[in-house]
Amino acid sequence: MEKKAKFKLSKKSIIIILIIVLVATVGVIYSKKSKKTTSVSVDIGKVEKKKLIQATTATGNIEANYRNDIILNPAQKVIKVFVKEGQKVKKGDILVKLDDKEYKTQLEKQQLNLQSANLTLSQLQGTSTINERKNAINAAEQAELTLQNAKNNYSDLKKKFDQNKTLYQGGYISKNDYDAADKALKEAENSVKNAELALTNSKNSLSNTNASTQDKIATQRNQIAIIAADIKSLQDKINDCNVKANVDGKVVKMDAKEDQYPNTGDMIIIDDISKYKLSLDINQYDAVNLKNGQKATVKIKGIDKKYSAVVTEVGQVAQTKINTNANSGGNQEFKINVKVTINDSDDKIRAGYEGDAEIVLNEKNSSLSIGFDGIKEDRAKKEKYVYVVDGNNKVSKKYIKNGLETEYDVEVLEGLKEGEKYVINPPENLKEGDIVSPRK
Repeated sequence: MEKKAKFKLSKKSIIIILIIVLVATVGVIYSKKSKKTTSVSVDIGKVEKKKLIQATTATGNIEANYRNDIILNPAQKVIKVFVKEGQKVKKGDILVKLDDKEYKTQLEKQQLNLQSANLTLSQLQGTSTINERKNAINAAEQAELTLQNAKNNYSDLKKKFDQNKTLYQGGYISKNDYDAADKALKEAENSVKNAELALTNSKNSLSNTNASTQDKIATQRNQIAIIAADIKSLQDKINDCNVKANVDGKVVKMDAKEDQYPNTGDMIIIDDISKYKLSLDINQYDAVNLKNGQKATVKIKGIDKKYSAVVTEVGQVAQTKINTNANSGGNQEFKINVKVTINDSDDKIRAGYEGDAEIVLNEKNSSLSIGFDGIKEDRAKKEKYVYVVDGNNKVSKKYIKNGLETEYDVEVLEGLKEGEKYVINPPENLKEGDIVSPRK
């Protein structure tokens, strides 16, 4: 019989086999452990208390606190200019002197007429009927002579105006010369009408010499009142020839030139620069939260300074504005005009400059808050939540109740505690129980 061969391992071979088994076992264990400890790399933030400011920003243009616009009459010549652009003036200062010769001439005539009318009244109150009739006849004759002179003057000025009209149409004289001739003709026409009225009154007075003395006195007093009113009007016109500032401020525009008639549209502008305002158009979504007294910060383009300001005017009517934003497609928006008054104005500011304002709508000095980008929304529950990270870097979902929202942060009213860590911009595949590691 054959003997079976016996397989016998050497001691060295047994040791090698044991080492291989041990290595394989360790590898399996390590592999399983690695799978269990695989973490998601994320950005982590911390729930903390901070000052929260809810604000809106807008761009607008600087306006003076008050603007005094004075439009110059093209038919009235400028005699003297007393100020220049950039000069500061006080309310009541004379800016420009206009030609008042014609008004003064008319005033002298009416003052003489008033003296005559008062004398007539005195005579009516203390003379006989014969003298009354004589005075009435003299007054009528004087009125007739005045009317004839007024008509002659009107005729002469009419001829001169027709000549100037032809010259103006031909381009031989300026519009100022044409307007001056037209103004003189209209005043002469008024003189004729006044003379006709005076003559009518004189004739009525003459025809009523047999009327009662009281009626005559009343008529004369009415005539005196008409003359006095005309004198007052002329005095006002003469006074208005001294063009004055209606506000303390700075002359920002001066179109008047000495010894020249102004052009149509020429004006003088005085700006009250004690304070400046930034005029803004705010969309209705932010405007509903605006009210007078809210704090603001103004940054004017080109000036390296931020000015403190306050909301002083909130418009009551929304106006339709075209959105000029490149991505808006030119659609319309409803906006409210808001004025923000600058508290610390200086000489660097000019009306018309463009500036940006940040208006504080709401603020809280110390509120628990997290970043906007840490909040997710459970659409089924219609609630918001965040992924909170515990001490073992495991995440769990916590629902929150939010309050004030700013540009970057959200106030947390319920659901989180100060110092808790949360995931910023959590990935879509993140779920409760996952292990995370802070991204470097």
